[in-house]
Amino acid sequence: MKRIFLFFLTITASDAFAQNEFAATVFYTEFKKIHADAQSGFITYKGDRRKSEFEELAAEYKVKMLLPLADSGKIVVPVSGNPYAVYYFEPDKVRLKVDQRATNLRDAMLIAFEKPLYGRTETVVANNYPLTTAYYFTDPNESRSSLAAFKMSIYYSAGKYYLSLEVRGKNR
Repeated sequence: MKRIFLFFLTITASDAFAQNEFAATVFYTEFKKIHADAQSGFITYKGDRRKSEFEELAAEYKVKMLLPLADSGKIVVPVSGNPYAVYYFEPDKVRLKVDQRATNLRDAMLIAFEKPLYGRTETVVANNYPLTTAYYFTDPNESRSSLAAFKMSIYYSAGKYYLSLEVRGKNR
């Protein structure tokens, strides 16, 4: 009986304390490069122009470098406001798995950024599904979402939960 208990305890503990898939030198290095490029207006990693849903509001470009573990991404240059890169990560049918991935991404992002970030999280319910948005600021007194350095979202679409990360940039 003790052996079975120890076996199940080991399996449960390994799931509970799973390693952060983003916690790697490659992620930290690429994140720093992308953030530095964002501060210069995405000069280096902005690729070819792509078709945008709302051409009159923003231009969209392919990204030349994805964050590690991101499935896709794009750079958006709005008509008014600062440009930003959006990275999309693997969706899942289970919200808890996407929440854990978001927590791991946040933890790795905090390590890579090497400065304190101050977060504000908002959750609203749309069509009976939660939409969670977390804004990360460099100034502890800032609360305007448009001035966040990063924005992370978890949303539901077509039977799956999705995770996205925006790296906010500056105009040149």
